[in-house]
Amino acid sequence: MASIFCACLLWAVPSAAADPIGPGQWTLDSPQYDVQLCAGGQADGLTFTLPASSGGGLRDACSNGKERAERRFKNYASDGQNYSTGIRQFAGTFTIQSMTGDRISLKQTFNGSSGPYFMLAVDQSRRLYNVEGGAEIAPAGTATDGTPIQVDTIHNTATNDLKVYINGNLAYEDTNAPGGDFYDKFGAYETASGNGPITVTWSNVNFWYQ
Repeated sequence: MASIFCACLLWAVPSAAADPIGPGQWTLDSPQYDVQLCAGGQADGLTFTLPASSGGGLRDACSNGKERAERRFKNYASDGQNYSTGIRQFAGTFTIQSMTGDRISLKQTFNGSSGPYFMLAVDQSRRLYNVEGGAEIAPAGTATDGTPIQVDTIHNTATNDLKVYINGNLAYEDTNAPGGDFYDKFGAYETASGNGPITVTWSNVNFWYQ
């Protein structure tokens, strides 16, 4: 079951450096990543850009032809290519530089070969929501141009629980997450009903595990 917690999101601000959220002893992880570019998407370090319309030139991971500029993570500590055990935390701050597009995914948790399980996206009103199910995570006006937004996801694979924090506040929880193996992606991805353009920069990205 998914729950939504929206109080006070607009007034909180991200910390200057990412620290783990939640109790217990967290160990820093350093997974590797591949850069995935599709249909005109571009990546310059941690800045990701999608064009207004498909730039063509399909490359790796472009089976559906959607615009994409993302990092796909792999080789997690203790588990290898994808993770399937323990408690895993992702933290990062995104800042939209410019966006006149709509419904663009910024952070994904993939359920192995089953496809995306959780997709944090932004729409034209600058509302944050989960593409898988449509639940609102933060209201319209949250992710405006130049506003840093800190995102933390904590995934407990033993209890099938996923928590999403926005600027340090619990904003979404799914207590019925699927089993299997998982991996993280972030950047910019045009959802099935979405379109560019967008330029977004990520910073303070870290991974931890218990």
